[in-house]
Amino acid sequence: MSPESRYSRIFASLNDPALKSSIRLMILISLGMNRKLNFSDLLKLTGTGKGSLHNHISRLESAGYIKTTRYSFFSSPKLRVEITEKGKEVVQRYLESISGI
Repeated sequence: MSPESRYSRIFASLNDPALKSSIRLMILISLGMNRKLNFSDLLKLTGTGKGSLHNHISRLESAGYIKTTRYSFFSSPKLRVEITEKGKEVVQRYLESISGI
């Protein structure tokens, strides 16, 4: 596959506005590797603030790439973030596209 067609595949797979952020891509790839992570894990991983991370999670969830579950752990509210099948497909296409570059 030529470099031009690889770049075209990458850009095509990232054509969705929800994927136009490096933080969102980082979240998706991390979830692709781990299946699910807690909000606090994603905070450490991304280095963003709570409000910014909530915004990124909301955008990804609205697009159907992830789903969230709220739960209580020792009376403390927690948020679990899990990748969906749609999200797994995007991560797979992205990783396949960049593997040859």
